[in-house]
This record gives sequence, C-alpha cells and structure tokens, in this order.
Amino acid sequence: MLATQARTRVEAHAIDHAIERLTRRYAGRHAAETVRQTVEQVVDLYATAEIHAFVPVLVERDARRILDAQAAEATDAAEAAEAAEAAE
Repeated sequence: MLATQARTRVEAHAIDHAIERLTRRYAGRHAAETVRQTVEQVVDLYATAEIHAFVPVLVERDARRILDAQAAEATDAAEAAEAAEAAE
C-alpha cells in the first residue's frame, strides 16, 4: 500500500470521527447534516495543504468555530425577536 493511500484513509477516518464528535456536541443546536456539510467545506479548504498530519485536528477546530458562531448568531436573532415582541 502506498503511503499516500494510507494517509488518505487515516485522514478520512479521523475526519469521520470529528464529524461524529461535532454532531454529538451540537445536537439540539445544529442538524447532523449541517455539521457534516460544515466539516466538508472546511476539509476543502485544506485540500491543497502540503502537510496533512494535522489536517483533521485543524478541520475539527475550524468547523467548531464556524458552528459556534452560527449558534451564537441564531441565539442573538432569537433574543432580538423576543425583545421586539415584548416591546410591542
């Protein structure tokens, strides 16, 4: 087996585990499909990386930041809507 094939399989396996961890972490805040799509978008950003040793860790960290930001925006929007209703 070529080293690049092994790396690719190891990397894919690590990314799959990251998706599972993030799906559990964001259950109730984000749909599993949203988590998966976010991770896939971040993976695409690292597609041209010359060194892939830390790509799964970086992908999970970046996806977590994006998902946290989206959850915060949703919370802010919901609070603003509640405040607007209360003001009426």
